[in-house]
Amino acid sequence: MSSTRPRKRFGQHFLTDGNIIRKIVAHVAPAAGEHFIEIGPGQGALTFPLLRRHGELTAIEFDRDLHAPLQAAAREHGTLHLVQGD
Repeated sequence: MSSTRPRKRFGQHFLTDGNIIRKIVAHVAPAAGEHFIEIGPGQGALTFPLLRRHGELTAIEFDRDLHAPLQAAAREHGTLHLVQGD
């Protein structure tokens, strides 16, 4: 996904450290049959690894400008149910 600068007015901070991402996904340990909701997926740093491990995820993102790129990039990883909201 293309790099979008975080917007201060939304209080955005995008996770980029691959080591931290791997540790979080390993700790969450998504298993078949579980339902996951991610709040503020941003650019998909956690979203895509979770989709690859689990296959399906619901995410709630406030920033409308992130929706189309996030949805498009997620297709190759699994099924993303993206909700625009706060």
